[in-house]
Amino acid sequence: MSVAEAGDGSKPMHTRRAAEAPCVSVLMTIYNAGPYLSRSIDSLIAQSFPEWELIAIENGSSDECAATLARYEQDPRIRAFFLKSNIGRTPALRYAFSQARGKYIAVLDADDIAQPQRLLKQVDHLDSHPETVLLGTWADHIDARDAVIGQSTPPTETAMLLRSMASENPIVHSSAMYRAAIAHEVGGYPEHRPYSQDYGLWLRLLARGEAAMLPERLTQFRILSSSMTRSPEHETAVARDILQAMIDARETLKLCEEGKRLNREAIAIARLRYAVALARSRRLPEGLRALCRALAADPISIVNNRITRSFFRH
Repeated sequence: MSVAEAGDGSKPMHTRRAAEAPCVSVLMTIYNAGPYLSRSIDSLIAQSFPEWELIAIENGSSDECAATLARYEQDPRIRAFFLKSNIGRTPALRYAFSQARGKYIAVLDADDIAQPQRLLKQVDHLDSHPETVLLGTWADHIDARDAVIGQSTPPTETAMLLRSMASENPIVHSSAMYRAAIAHEVGGYPEHRPYSQDYGLWLRLLARGEAAMLPERLTQFRILSSSMTRSPEHETAVARDILQAMIDARETLKLCEEGKRLNREAIAIARLRYAVALARSRRLPEGLRALCRALAADPISIVNNRITRSFFRH
């Protein structure tokens, strides 16, 4: 996909390229990241592993992000692209992905932070484990002031990690590194996934190899409370996206019996959440049909779930 195809009025600009392709291409999409963008890019510059490039897509921010990113353009490792209007998260990621030249691709969201050893340890692992196509790390959850407020510590044993993926996305996007060649072969981020595009790519990759998890907190994942009210239509779109992601997991992953059970439950709960979202958006007949499908899929999980009571209140 070209920048012109990404959206009308987009303006590609990037720094000069290094003479040789780097080992790691880091993808970053930026939209109103405010005061966090500098911290994110600085954490990349501070990496102990030097052979990287940053592909930064400034996705039509209305704050100071464009000016902040422009200050880093003199670093030849940073390739900055500026879009006049927001084209959406998935198209921006797909464009960044299309520009990657590295053997490996990593991700760092514009408000997250990478620990100095992150890239080095992930490259070392992928170099020595050819069966691994996707590698995550444990992560700290941080707030607006960089204070640690929680942790993400998914299973590190391969079978347990796969089972976990049957019902959720355990790999924080900003902790991920994956093999570029295989990602290109499977089509990269699914263009039809506006919200679960990372999980969609993980499923595609796992059809070609294994996922692994480094048991070190090498990423800081920022969690911000938002005062923005989401519309019922937005909630419905997110719920529909998550439901389809769980269905895709059922069809893609080679699951053990426990994994299949967890996936069935996840699909039932996702159907229930979709039903609630439809009801809140005043699409009650569709919501009732979605509830019936959820009950048919896993009635015990639905009856015992607190969301059921919420549905009948709407």
